[in-house]
Amino acid sequence: MDIKKAFTSELNFEAASTRKMLSRVPFDNTDWKPHTKSTTLLGLARHVARLPQWTTLILYQDEINFANNPWPPYPEIKSAEELTAFFDKSVADAEKAIENAPEDEFMKTFTMKMGDHVVGAMPKAAAIRNMSFNHLVHHRGQLSVYLRLNDVPVPGMYGPSADEGRPA
Repeated sequence: MDIKKAFTSELNFEAASTRKMLSRVPFDNTDWKPHTKSTTLLGLARHVARLPQWTTLILYQDEINFANNPWPPYPEIKSAEELTAFFDKSVADAEKAIENAPEDEFMKTFTMKMGDHVVGAMPKAAAIRNMSFNHLVHHRGQLSVYLRLNDVPVPGMYGPSADEGRPA
């Protein structure tokens, strides 16, 4: 299996689980947060929905400098349907970026900076895994806790959840 097939397979596998989680975000309580230092439920859900865009950014650019290249603002999202549509667009764009990238692009260096300070530099394949895929799984885990604390049934990610029961 080549690197493009591997990344597309992993992206689609994690996207299916993430889509289930995002579809359950309650839009009657989007300002809720578990702690004053935490982000809101909607803030976290939008972040999760945007994370596949890291794959696109990494493959189309060799560097991001957060001092002069902030992310565009989030679109206005008013429902779980709009949230999952935003996520699906992020995934589709990431799939296209993977598909269109030459194989050697994955071994080029991607650098993250804050002004002149280099935050990190690594092969694009590692950056995709860390900044897009692992980042997505991490924040999706946080989102599952937010859902649980709001009494929203949590979908299974790698098998059934406590809310879905175990197969007989």
